[in-house]
Amino acid sequence: MKKYLIILITVVMASVIALCAGLVGCSGGEQNVWDVSAEGATVTASFADDGNYGYILKVEGTGAIKDFASAKDAPWYKKSGRVKKIEISDGITAIGDRAFKKCAAKSVILPDSVKTVGEKAFAESTIICAYNSVMTKDGAIVYKYSETKPTMAGYFWRLKDGVATAWEGYSSPDKTTKVLFIGNSFTYYNDIPTLFGQIATAAGEKVVVESVTRGAWTLTKFADVNDEYGKQVDDKLRAANDYDVIVLQEQSTRPLTSYDAFLAAARSLKAKIDETQTACSIVLYATWGYPEEANNQKITIPEMGDNLREKYDSVATALGAKVSYVGDAFSTVYTNNPELNLYHTDNRHPSYAGSFLSACVHVATILNCDPTMSTFNGELDTATATLLKNVAYNTVFGK
Repeated sequence: MKKYLIILITVVMASVIALCAGLVGCSGGEQNVWDVSAEGATVTASFADDGNYGYILKVEGTGAIKDFASAKDAPWYKKSGRVKKIEISDGITAIGDRAFKKCAAKSVILPDSVKTVGEKAFAESTIICAYNSVMTKDGAIVYKYSETKPTMAGYFWRLKDGVATAWEGYSSPDKTTKVLFIGNSFTYYNDIPTLFGQIATAAGEKVVVESVTRGAWTLTKFADVNDEYGKQVDDKLRAANDYDVIVLQEQSTRPLTSYDAFLAAARSLKAKIDETQTACSIVLYATWGYPEEANNQKITIPEMGDNLREKYDSVATALGAKVSYVGDAFSTVYTNNPELNLYHTDNRHPSYAGSFLSACVHVATILNCDPTMSTFNGELDTATATLLKNVAYNTVFGK
């Protein structure tokens, strides 16, 4: 009897294992292979575990990936935030509209067979890389391969540790980037928008920089046309439709204490930006931890920075926006260079060095520009300015 029971259990377990082979994690019967063929094509997509609680989305076959009316229509939409890598095999000829719009992959390499990329096919933060010429329906930038550091202007990529990585600092010399900063005293202390422009210009970039700032103001107020400064924001957006980037900075603790209000205000501002601007990206300015609030929460300053980052990341995912991780750069200096004070005398707002670091991170994030190429040091000595530029570079480009 015991022998037959063992055989029965073995058979049942084998059946369960076989059933799970086609499911993601064997949970809830979720499909992990999909037919995403456009008419006349044969294309399938499937998930593979990346070994770090994420997914590799593999697309194989011949022909075009079909268009999706919205990002939510992609079969992997609910798990897009965990898609850390997209592998597209040779034989795929076109990427459908909004196919990978919400996927979290930092970069993707297109095979030579791909000739066109649909509208909003990838997230704004995903670097689209190719070896040959590729057409994009919405004008999205496709980076060209360069094994050595480029000597000409343009957008180029290379393989670093097996990962497609942008060569920094080579945006188009004819492109002027128009940037609007919206924020409170964490933006206007030492005039970070002006510092951003000075650092960028000294790195060879062409920028036009504007700002609407007011101490203690929240994004909720900036989104309200009946508020004095909210009206200034509204007036600017309706007076011109050529902003390339708009930077949104929430009040210092509001992402932690009133997350829903933060998200609602950011969505409201995005709707207004989408309504008034032709082709504008949103960058969320993730601020830093500071002593008073960290002590109130009984956590370290870097831990407070991590908590803020989590909230900014969440809103960025909801908006399809990028994040300028200034708080990460502050934490790096706080940990590795404690002798360098990034705080004003109130231990909350940025000192000149803190504002300079913030501006460097924005330059790298917004312009894809290496801040170490900038000759502008402002009021800082060369050693301090160089250190901060390198921290900003490493924060954004991960090297």
